[in-house]
Amino acid sequence: MTSFDTAPTAFADRLRACWKFPALALVLLCASVPAPALAGPISGTYVLSPAQIDTGFSVRVLGRGSVNGQFNKVSGKMVLDQNRPEKSRVSVTIDLASVETDNDKVTGFLKSSAMFDVAKYPLADFRSTRVRITGADSAEVEGILTLRGMKKRTKLSVTVTGTGSDGRVGFEVTGGFLRSLYGMEIGLPIYADKVNLKISGTGQRG
Repeated sequence: MTSFDTAPTAFADRLRACWKFPALALVLLCASVPAPALAGPISGTYVLSPAQIDTGFSVRVLGRGSVNGQFNKVSGKMVLDQNRPEKSRVSVTIDLASVETDNDKVTGFLKSSAMFDVAKYPLADFRSTRVRITGADSAEVEGILTLRGMKKRTKLSVTVTGTGSDGRVGFEVTGGFLRSLYGMEIGLPIYADKVNLKISGTGQRG
């Protein structure tokens, strides 16, 4: 649970006004709206469509820079319940078959059974479990990443990048995971174990 005593003052004031949503939704919505504007209800469902999210990744290659790519089909949903904060949640789903790099052979390899194995495990899923405030517009988010049928805990850094008068909020997420934890050990150590992620986009109430 986030401590209001240790959170930066401006952000802590907003958190008190927003209630204690223990998920990434807290960061994306509450961190960017002045407390007086939250007088009305904020419960509801917020949909993140593929057109609103850019998800890139990179893996370092020993002595040769890195392999870079992106996922073109990423979707998500935030469900906020102001009266029952414990019911609030956020989820993001990645269609692994939408992976793309600038090399067709590399793209095909990533889809193969040696890596993402999209034929057997077409989707990756992230669900937040806890948030820790780190700045006036940033937080560390803990959650469960499910990949290749395995569930592992991971941490992401979230920064709110802007808001719109129409209820939209911009965000950027950085972090990563160790592919060896999910059975993707091929190419180690020439190809690094850590897969770096960068996700940016906007969310809007549906």
